[in-house]
Amino acid sequence: MRRDQSGVFLSLTNSRIFNHYKLKRNVGLLLFLVNIFSGSIFAQQMNIKTGYLFDSFQINPAFAGFNDAISATSMLRKAWTGVRNSPQDAYFGLDLPISGKRAGLGFQFLDERQEVSKAYGAQLTYSYRIQVGSNSTFSMGLQTGLFDYSVNYTQLDVIDPNDPMFSQEISGNRLNFGTGFFFHSPRFYIGLASPNFIRNKRNYLISNDVTNLISQSRQVYLQTGLNIRLSDYSVFKPSVLVRAPQGMDITYDLNASLSFLNTVNFGLSYREKRAVVASVYMRLNQNFHLGYSHDLNTTRFSTIMRSVHEIMLRYEIPVGGNSQVPKTNFYY
Repeated sequence: MRRDQSGVFLSLTNSRIFNHYKLKRNVGLLLFLVNIFSGSIFAQQMNIKTGYLFDSFQINPAFAGFNDAISATSMLRKAWTGVRNSPQDAYFGLDLPISGKRAGLGFQFLDERQEVSKAYGAQLTYSYRIQVGSNSTFSMGLQTGLFDYSVNYTQLDVIDPNDPMFSQEISGNRLNFGTGFFFHSPRFYIGLASPNFIRNKRNYLISNDVTNLISQSRQVYLQTGLNIRLSDYSVFKPSVLVRAPQGMDITYDLNASLSFLNTVNFGLSYREKRAVVASVYMRLNQNFHLGYSHDLNTTRFSTIMRSVHEIMLRYEIPVGGNSQVPKTNFYY
């Protein structure tokens, strides 16, 4: 047995799981099983979305209130368009600085749906930052929340509806606790975050006398990048995100983007062994921002899992005298 990316203990090396249950030729079921194996089911932390390139608050609580603006971000991510019941994620985040203090507050809401599984929850965040030198800052953040999840195996089409594995529904609530750190200077930034400290576990039935364990793995994210000014009108922004799930292989995103006139940002990313991503982020006016990304699947399941679309809308109200561009200048 080996553990997948979300800590689900399943045997992937033994193909008899398909022969034993004599599954029908159902694309939705196939994609659901692929999803289990690829590691998104039961992940208490939020799945990685391309929007973290434009809103680091999604993956690091230390970023709450960092831009000296009241920021509201909504996002919708739709995978494998044209496939019935394909995965869909919805996200809403709100963060703001606390007036007169070096602190920030944040709120996040998440809704994830995949074939017969659902997960949704909310988190609260507090951050505190320290001035380091004249142009650099260091911030720390804490977050806590509650998530509700459910998987209804009875909705899958199988030959034997009385099979104990596919005759059950698993559901429950889970607490979450995470932390993060973030350092920023005009040309360089680096962040380290662990979105979940609590390893929730739950048993599920495989046969009449055999149970298996669903266990969440802790994750660590390391994010770093540079702002390289090419001219008075353009900035080149290479960055890396490293993901380190406990007990599993480390993976990474390699990102490169080019911004023009503090107004539009074009990006290209390589998500190791998973996808190539193209993105664009635009400043429509002082308050409204619009982002879009397109993931092209590069795994062996690319013929059925296809591409992923993600759209993000952001509204900012600058505070503390910051009336133009966020000081982090990640986005443009």
